[in-house]
Amino acid sequence: MNEIQNLQTQKYSLEAITRLRIQKKKELKESKEHILELTQELFAPQQSKNRVESLMQHVNAGIAAYDGLRTGLMVLKRIRSFFHRKKKK
Repeated sequence: MNEIQNLQTQKYSLEAITRLRIQKKKELKESKEHILELTQELFAPQQSKNRVESLMQHVNAGIAAYDGLRTGLMVLKRIRSFFHRKKKK
């Protein structure tokens, strides 16, 4: 922040602009790494403590996949029914 104030009160110099640019690049890189760490922490699957929990995680994932597939097929069938209605005479 001090660099910005110096730039505002003084005339611009190539060295000051270069220093500020390098500093901002460093801050951007640190921020990007922090966001990546948070994302991995949030979306990583939970670690199983024993075999039973691991098995239950696989069962739950299978049930969720089946339910998603079934729901998708029901929606697709419903959409198709709108287009394949027979015309009344």
